[in-house]
Amino acid sequence: MRSSAAQFDPAMARELVEFAVDLDAQDDRNGERRARRRESTLSASRASSSPAADSIYLPQYGDRWQMLVDTRKQYSDGTGRSSASEPSWNPDDPDCNGFGPFANAWILANGNPAAAPDVYASPPTYVVAIRGTVFSDRPSVVEDVFADTIAAHHLVRPWRGMALPLVFAQLPGAEIHAGFGYACLSLLFDRRFGLVRALQAIAQQEARIVLTGHSQGAAMATLIHAFLHYASRSGPTLGAKRLHLTSYVFAQPKPGNALFAADFDRLLLHGGDSFTINNSLDPVPEVPLTRQSLGDLRGDFPAGSRIDRLVNAFGRPARLLRHVLFSQMDRQIVELMRSEDLVLDPGGAVSCRARACKFAAGSSLNYSPAGTPVPLIGDADAAYPGQDPRDAFVQHHSPTYRELLARR
Repeated sequence: MRSSAAQFDPAMARELVEFAVDLDAQDDRNGERRARRRESTLSASRASSSPAADSIYLPQYGDRWQMLVDTRKQYSDGTGRSSASEPSWNPDDPDCNGFGPFANAWILANGNPAAAPDVYASPPTYVVAIRGTVFSDRPSVVEDVFADTIAAHHLVRPWRGMALPLVFAQLPGAEIHAGFGYACLSLLFDRRFGLVRALQAIAQQEARIVLTGHSQGAAMATLIHAFLHYASRSGPTLGAKRLHLTSYVFAQPKPGNALFAADFDRLLLHGGDSFTINNSLDPVPEVPLTRQSLGDLRGDFPAGSRIDRLVNAFGRPARLLRHVLFSQMDRQIVELMRSEDLVLDPGGAVSCRARACKFAAGSSLNYSPAGTPVPLIGDADAAYPGQDPRDAFVQHHSPTYRELLARR
């Protein structure tokens, strides 16, 4: 059972989509500015006649949010860097302001009680916004391509005698997208820019945390919602503090298999909401493509029964083919994570190299959306202000979602 759509707050969705525009339209902003500079060399008067040419790519926050952390700026100004010799990056260039093996980035903001005391004062409200794919940046795209699945529950063993649970779901057979899952580990536990450390003080306040993201960032926000739910109820990660979690995600690719989606729905019954806002004409929520096989029926029938034996027998060729297709991919993703330095508890006492976090390989490609669906009806003519209707991904862009929410 999914949370009631009656609890969906359109005003909150319209505010949160601005974080998506900020993070995911950064390359579009830069492209517009480069184009205007080129135009200015040809005709200064023509360039000055449209000063707001890139306004659709600019976030419109107003005074309702106070920015606390932006890892793009931290990364570029050297905050927390392990080496002063690292290059000085440009915070406005998404190709070089992401951290970790997948070039991720996130923003932490809190609601301004002075602007809306009835909304943000009690309990205090924080937003965690996660960046989506940066198409010009290879590591970010690689995260999407690793479309194998991994187990949604894992015990990390940093050293002998210690086992820490990393839990995205508890249902047996629940699996998550491998690229998104490993990127979440980096985003959560990176020694310098990990989100978990930033959430320690917030957890002490019993605050409301709203997770959001667009595209790749939407899938990661969903997985992190699930992770924080379980982490705030047990284990050292957040000191067993109950977090009040909500998520509004836009253009969500499928974050895991059907059993992960079922587990995610189940955890929402214990409190919190999650809304998946997808444009009906956006191709990205259709991927990864769902590929069911007889292997997805394993465990659904009494063990040893005739039908159980048939499922196992006929599902074996598909499992072997899947192993051939994805074994090399699995090795590459583990190699990417190998040098990552993760901190797995708030005191910093438990740390390890990411190779200790290798999840068990999955067995299901039965991908499914997760969260309460909130459909937006796309414009078949792609008549979105300031955008090119011939753009193959015009239905996917964050300004398109802003426009469709305004029309809703």
